[in-house]
Amino acid sequence: MIEAPELLATITATSKSRMDDHLNAAVRAAEQRARGEGRRGILVTRVDHARVTVELSPDVPYGYTYEKQNI
Repeated sequence: MIEAPELLATITATSKSRMDDHLNAAVRAAEQRARGEGRRGILVTRVDHARVTVELSPDVPYGYTYEKQNI
């Protein structure tokens, strides 16, 4: 079975503090989901200056969080 990334959240910034709050909440939710399955890690991708995605990815080892920038 081939696993694909699972997008859990797309966060668009209206301010830095709001971005931080939403990003932290999304990562906490992703951690809970990852613990429940025990297979994929978390990938946080900065899509542009105002947008970030959080996903469970088979390319990230379970128990790890990787960050990537696409800008």
